Amino acid sequence: MLTLRLIRRETRIAWPVSVVLALLAALLTAVPLSWPPRFDRLAAGTLADRVVRAQRDVPLVSATTTTVPLDGLVPPDTGALDRDLEQLGERVRTAAGPGLAAALGRPQARVTTLGVPARGPELPTPYGKPPRFSLVHAQPDAAGGTVEYLQGRAPRQPGAAPADPADPPGAAAPIEVAVSEATRERLGLAVGRRFDLLGRSWTAPVLVVGVFRTDRGAGRLWQQSPMLVSPWTVAVDPGQELNGQLLTSADGIETIAKHGLALKVAWELPTAVDRSGPAAAPTGIAAMQSALRGLRAAGPEQLCGSGLADTCMLAGQIVPSINVTERLAPELDAFTVQRARTEQLQGFALAGLLALVVATAVAAARLGARRRAGAFALQLSRGSGLPRIAGRLLAEASVAVGAGVAAGWAVGRALAPQGAALGSPVPALVAALLVWCAPAAVLLASAGRSRPAPRSRRLVLEALVVLLAVGALVALRTRGAYAGTGIDPQLALAPVLLALLTVGVLLRLLPPLVRRATRSARRSRGAVPLVALARAGAQSGAAALSLLVLVLAMGYGVYGGLIPRTLADGQAQIADRRTGGAPVALVGPRDRLSGDLPPLPAVGHRVAVTGASGELTAQDDGTTFPDARFVGLDAAALGAADPSSPVARALLTADGADAAVGRTGAGGDVPVLTALADPALAARFPDGTFELTALGTGRALVHVVGALPEEALRDPVLGPVLGGGPRSGALLVFTGPSAERLPVQKNHASALLLYPAGGGPPLDPAAVRAAAGVQLAPTGLPGPQVELRDRGEELDALRSDGLARSARLAFGATTALGLLLALGTFALDLLLGATERARTTSCLRTLGIGSRAVLGLQLLQHLPLVLAAAVGGTSLGLLLPAALGPGLRLGALTGGPFEPAVHIDWTITAGLGVALVVLMTAAALLEAAISRRRGLGAVLRLGEAL
Repeated sequence: MLTLRLIRRETRIAWPVSVVLALLAALLTAVPLSWPPRFDRLAAGTLADRVVRAQRDVPLVSATTTTVPLDGLVPPDTGALDRDLEQLGERVRTAAGPGLAAALGRPQARVTTLGVPARGPELPTPYGKPPRFSLVHAQPDAAGGTVEYLQGRAPRQPGAAPADPADPPGAAAPIEVAVSEATRERLGLAVGRRFDLLGRSWTAPVLVVGVFRTDRGAGRLWQQSPMLVSPWTVAVDPGQELNGQLLTSADGIETIAKHGLALKVAWELPTAVDRSGPAAAPTGIAAMQSALRGLRAAGPEQLCGSGLADTCMLAGQIVPSINVTERLAPELDAFTVQRARTEQLQGFALAGLLALVVATAVAAARLGARRRAGAFALQLSRGSGLPRIAGRLLAEASVAVGAGVAAGWAVGRALAPQGAALGSPVPALVAALLVWCAPAAVLLASAGRSRPAPRSRRLVLEALVVLLAVGALVALRTRGAYAGTGIDPQLALAPVLLALLTVGVLLRLLPPLVRRATRSARRSRGAVPLVALARAGAQSGAAALSLLVLVLAMGYGVYGGLIPRTLADGQAQIADRRTGGAPVALVGPRDRLSGDLPPLPAVGHRVAVTGASGELTAQDDGTTFPDARFVGLDAAALGAADPSSPVARALLTADGADAAVGRTGAGGDVPVLTALADPALAARFPDGTFELTALGTGRALVHVVGALPEEALRDPVLGPVLGGGPRSGALLVFTGPSAERLPVQKNHASALLLYPAGGGPPLDPAAVRAAAGVQLAPTGLPGPQVELRDRGEELDALRSDGLARSARLAFGATTALGLLLALGTFALDLLLGATERARTTSCLRTLGIGSRAVLGLQLLQHLPLVLAAAVGGTSLGLLLPAALGPGLRLGALTGGPFEPAVHIDWTITAGLGVALVVLMTAAALLEAAISRRRGLGAVLRLGEAL
């Protein structure tokens, strides 16, 4: 039984180790509990921002229907169209279920009638036919903006329009409408103009009460109802006619519906994701996806009821069914993939931190076992068994670990966002269990180890580590990307095994290198290098744990610096690809970009890039390549604007790329174009000729005069016309006269790239936007519109992405904590061997060695370990990207068609090495200072030989 004096002595000796164990338990409790809710907040903010951007032009969730008039039934004047639209839209929203309905805003409706002819005394008849108009009514704020009027006013709502004195008594009140500037100019519809809409057996008078502008204001309305902007010329049998749209009120729609004219109704349901966190969690996304599937499958009985009395009615007409269209599911799917990859990266970082904490706990336990070795030997001599001593160590550690877990839980609660649920306690419990068992495990493992392990046992252990590391890498590369969620066990274990393998190699190489250095030191005059290197060689095997921790910390630190740098460079590449590598780009249909911009002082170069698609047929064997992509540009202009462009260099150096268009065929009516092909197509058909079939062009041939280099495929100048997704079909790039012959295809984007003048000021996106007002204004034409892309704005949007920021934050925090743990482990290892070094130093001081020589002794003694750790950790960090292969790809986070190139942050790498050197120097200075006050009698006992 322990005496009170012995208990006090053991407590005094063991308290530093208990403090270290408590701090480690607090750290690994606070991090797993506080980080998941904070990550959920970042992920929710990212999803909310993406949803806002995705529905900027097109709604993510919408519903449409076409009413069926009741024959012979004239609906009464109810004036309830807006109310009925709101009720039906609310039924669509509530049919989504409570989870999704909370993310869907107030439904906003737009009603369009079928087109009918118009006739009036002063109304022109283009193409010899009366123009055909349809009426449009949009609920207030339904189109994401307010209609701005240049003349007159908006059509009045039901019951708000006073009787016009010019109307004869008993005559029907006219339908009030408003027209656009383009419609007014085309048909002369000034304010106050009257005309009639003509049906088969009815006539509806119409009065123009306002003229609105379309260059700003309700942009969504102009996009969804393009003929409101400008009337279209359409082909009919026979000839052509002019079709347009008129903006009216709910009263006008109800008036026209009385004549049996069917209504087309569209509801837009604005989507807003809660930024608090749960909506972006896997369970929240799965619930929204399930609700979307249910909403798409909702039938009329769910929206209107199954009985006749519950039939949906609008303006006295039946609503047979409501079709729901949604684009939210693809956004959720893409976000789910990126979130899963981000969680894998964070799990990778957390696993490294866990390994470092456990190794630090083992190092602290080793120090405690060394300090209490005499007490343990005394207890064993008095009959205590190892299990009993180990149980007492577990009891002692439980107090420290329990206090650390409680403190970590409190810190985790304080660090987590207010009101958010804490993360899973499983990682914290696992780590606490390992830390708790460390003292007892070290005692049991070191019991009876008075002699070194046999050589055969070491060979078996090394072979086992090699097999496990190779097997883990092969399995990881064979499996590819992780299909699950959360921490990837294989990915988390692979770096630890590689670190063990690296340490094994270093422990094999370090002793012979130190022995060689020792032999060289024997030939020197001083004794300090010889003694320092001799001690370093003798202790190289005992420093395996410190070496493992330092290698792990250095490896994770180098890789942790590589992740943010690679993400930042990848985001910059995506921003460049969005803008074609230019500071500002106008992207849209080619015919909309053909107009000249007003002169801008800062613009030095303009490069037009044309995009088109079609089919290629090889003249050699008839092989067809559908969905081929064609890109045309002026290589000379691009080379002048961006001399580093690989595409420009390839086109300018290729023979015949800018040759004049040749002619072939019986009458010389088939043009022969020249182009560079992608590497795969050029390798299969070198010097080949293809027949080009594309919308908007006649028969043409293309002669391949060379291949694009691989680096040219990554050139950002191709981004605006090829898009951000992976390219699947063949690719041809044209320049010179051949580029001018590419067809104009409105469904394919082209680009006008704007570069600043050399040595001049940067471009001002606001000035470019003002100068390109004509190109950016709505046209009322179907298809994509012109958009202005600013590289600065694109890059800011990418950098604000919460998923990428969370990955950078996770690796930054774990790198800093890992470095602190590694330095702490190194310090514990120094304390473990402090007594032996003190004996050696005191003996050397007795022999007359001075303070400067003692400092050199301490530095040289630690130098082999620090150099080995720096070399091994840096090598591990640099080899991890290639070793892990497809198991840890960052393309899912950065986006784009290519995996981002790995970029090493040499600043962090150098900083880690400097931290090791600083710690080694500080330890040497401290020991040298202490040794000055320590005499020989403090370290040698009576009768002990020098």
